[in-house]
Amino acid sequence: MRTISLLKEYLQGLNFAKPLCILLFLIFPNIAYAQFKIGDSEYAGILWGENDFLDPEFYQDGSLARSEQDFIVAAGRHWKGAPPPSKASFEYEGKQITNCGIFNNEAVGLLQSADPKKREKAISMLEAGMRFDPSFFAFRYNLGRAYHIEKKYQKAIFQYEYAIAEVPKYYRTYLHLGVLYELLNEQIQAVIYYKKAVELNQFQTEALVLLAEHYIKTDLKNRAQIYIKKALSIDQNSPDAKLGLARLEIMGGRDYYAYKIFRNTDLYDDQGKKRPYNKKFHFYFAETASKIGDYVTAAKEYEELLKYPNDPFFTEFSLKIIERRRDLAKRFAEIKAADEEAEKEEGQ
Repeated sequence: MRTISLLKEYLQGLNFAKPLCILLFLIFPNIAYAQFKIGDSEYAGILWGENDFLDPEFYQDGSLARSEQDFIVAAGRHWKGAPPPSKASFEYEGKQITNCGIFNNEAVGLLQSADPKKREKAISMLEAGMRFDPSFFAFRYNLGRAYHIEKKYQKAIFQYEYAIAEVPKYYRTYLHLGVLYELLNEQIQAVIYYKKAVELNQFQTEALVLLAEHYIKTDLKNRAQIYIKKALSIDQNSPDAKLGLARLEIMGGRDYYAYKIFRNTDLYDDQGKKRPYNKKFHFYFAETASKIGDYVTAAKEYEELLKYPNDPFFTEFSLKIIERRRDLAKRFAEIKAADEEAEKEEGQ
């Protein structure tokens, strides 16, 4: 466990782009393990929660946060207000860009709309920003995410590898690389990156469940069980851990048991805040609900999944197919409700 002096030295070594000073503090749920002790509190790695404020001497002017759709946005000190102005500027489409943090956030706004034309514009913006400052983590990470969505997997990998060079301790970069290498059928590399994500963030369950998913796909059920049990030992209420448990039931043909696991999983914590989780949860919940005839729930879960069109899930599965399955589930729900109503009338 490092001391605050070592942590401070590490943070000062990070570069928040030429125009901005990096202080990468992202929003995480309650933690069970930590790698750093700062004062009387423990934190995970160099990343601590948005509401865990330190003495101002440990902050620089800029901060970064992760959006719900997993893009990096810039802000001022304490995650409030506009990012600090740039110390230099560059030209984009005839305009002088004097604040790279705001420029990055505008690009993220376009990406989150999931509109292909807006995404193309956002990519152009991020590429321009990255040429100006190749060391700005937000530009690199968001560009990697955009290329992934566009199914430009090798280009995405290139950006994430550079992002790791800038901020080597951020575990989600490794998660994305693992997913990308799986898509390219390079399984050994995928496992290496998933395990690195686990190593960097031992209190999160998503990487463990992705490892379990990998072994489920390769029909190594016993190995998958090891990682799912480990995820449950970290947080037995984690939606990711519950997803892994349900996947084992589905693998064994026990759809009803999987359905019950999904049904009894709370996506919100005790404070009413939505937990971070893999959006595949909605897909498998919808699939199992359909199989046991709960079409209302199936339609609802497909609809929920469609709220995240930028999720990596949709690089493996067509948005149109999910929309079609949602519509079919709604139709089957209507038919089932009509049949039940008719049976009631006949019984009277």
